[in-house]
Amino acid sequence: MHASPAYVYVLTALGSGPRHGLGIAEIVSAFTDGRVLLGPGTLYRCLSDLSRDGLIRRCDAPAGEAAARRKFYELTEAGREELGNAVAELQSLLRAADRGIAGLDPVGA
Repeated sequence: MHASPAYVYVLTALGSGPRHGLGIAEIVSAFTDGRVLLGPGTLYRCLSDLSRDGLIRRCDAPAGEAAARRKFYELTEAGREELGNAVAELQSLLRAADRGIAGLDPVGA
């Protein structure tokens, strides 16, 4: 798994279908209520790395989308699996954090 949360944000944004770079940044901002703003350097480094690793791929623009000079990306099966693994890891972290907040041992011992 890629270490930076930015990678998980990008994979999440692509989970519902193909998007172009700006569309990815906009949906990440929307689902984080504006708390996460992916700058161009971070976004395009993530897209490059995720493409290189086979987790996303370039694709045609969805029907009805103007594709003028925009590059669209979609998850691969490996990317969808990676996103599922990231979600499971985050769910585990949240369970441990909830236990810690309650004053319990985070590992449930």
